[in-house]
Parts: sequence; C-alpha cells; structure tokens
Amino acid sequence: MFTRVKGDPFGSMFIFILLMTFWLLISASVDWQHILVGVIFCSLLTVFWSNLTISEKFKTDFSLKQIYLLIRYLILLAVEVISANITVALIVLNPRMPISPGIVIMRCDLERSLIRVLYVNSITLCPGTITVELEGNLLIVHAFTRQYGQEQENSPQYKRLLDLEATYKK
Repeated sequence: MFTRVKGDPFGSMFIFILLMTFWLLISASVDWQHILVGVIFCSLLTVFWSNLTISEKFKTDFSLKQIYLLIRYLILLAVEVISANITVALIVLNPRMPISPGIVIMRCDLERSLIRVLYVNSITLCPGTITVELEGNLLIVHAFTRQYGQEQENSPQYKRLLDLEATYKK
C-alpha cells in the first residue's frame, strides 16, 4: 500500500537523543540497567517514529542560528515563568486580592505549526494564563488579571518566536 521512502537519519538520531535525555532525566539513576532499558525503549520509539515518516519532503534540518534562537527563547521562557510565579504569588498574598480574571483575544501571526504550538504552550506554562483556543490566527487566552493577559500580546516571547520563524523562510 505505502511505499517506503528513504528515511531521515539526522531526524532519527535527533529523536533518539531527545528521548534518551528525557529518559535519563526521569530515571534519576545512571546505572547500566537503566541505560540499557532506555536505549531499548528509545530505539523502539525512534524506529516507530521513523516509520511514520513516509515522505521525504519533511526532513529534519536545523541551522546554527535556529538552535541559537531556540536556546535564547528557552532561557527567556524560564525567566518569564519565574517572573510570572512571583507575580501570581504577590497577587494571591495581597489581602485585597486584586484579581480581575478575563479573556483576551489576540492575533497570532506565526505560520509554522510547531512554532505556534510552542508559543501557545509557553503562554499556558506561565502561571496566571491559560490558552483556551487557537483558531486561525486568533488566540484566546484566559488570564488571572486582564492587564497580565493584555501584556501577553506584545510579549518578548512572541517576538523571539517571530525571529525564529523568520529563519525558516530564508
């Protein structure tokens, strides 16, 4: 039925390394049994993943600039999550409880689905905000305070992801 096309060895190796890194992080032990089981499961998942790729048009390809921008974005995201934790803690600990929850509708001009998902999950990862829906280029976000929700529209995260997406268009 399906004709297999030559696989993507770089993509398979990348998936294996990601899975193995995750396995080692969650196993919290680096002895030969954990590593062996991790290699077996990660290999099986990588083979399964590569069998899902039938077409050659979606090869895994990264440039150094994209990796740099992604690392920069992840560092910014970590700072934003810590900052959001402090903001939410201050709001909750305030005796007046200045909470004004609201729904904010924003435009999302990101085109690549992976980058859109990264942005949507980044908003949800920050305490005080939850992405309700992404349809077309409209993004619906529920926020702890309306002001905090409106700040997400021009966030540095969004600008960094626009920069990252621009590298794919070249």
